[in-house]
Amino acid sequence: MSASWHPAVNAQPTEWLLRQGAAGTPYGVIRRFAFGDPNRPEVWFRAVTWAPTSEGRELIGWCRTLEAAAAAAWDHRCAAESWRHHLAARRTDAGAMAAQRPPAAELVRFYRAAMRRRAGARTEAESVLARMPQPAHRP
Repeated sequence: MSASWHPAVNAQPTEWLLRQGAAGTPYGVIRRFAFGDPNRPEVWFRAVTWAPTSEGRELIGWCRTLEAAAAAAWDHRCAAESWRHHLAARRTDAGAMAAQRPPAAELVRFYRAAMRRRAGARTEAESVLARMPQPAHRP
């Protein structure tokens, strides 16, 4: 007796380990959750920081799409690096850095707000430049 389907057909990915490059250190984990009616589940994706065990992971956020969760995890990676560089430039020791570290979700929120401000400032500068009189072009 043989089946016309393979068990892989029913396989659903439920967890993704995020890393930059094939050999890079992981920076996040995304997990897929389905709630409610099994025939029409409500699907959510949870992004957390990477650590070898669940106890060491920290919630970044819940998202409705895999893409949004991956973007949140990437933004956390960028925000954490930026924050670490900022404190390292002030010669802050590792113990003090750990004590001052904001929660992952807050770090992403502040990082995204800073990126929006930077994009808004760039857009404002571009509009000022566009309004300035331009020199005449010589033929």
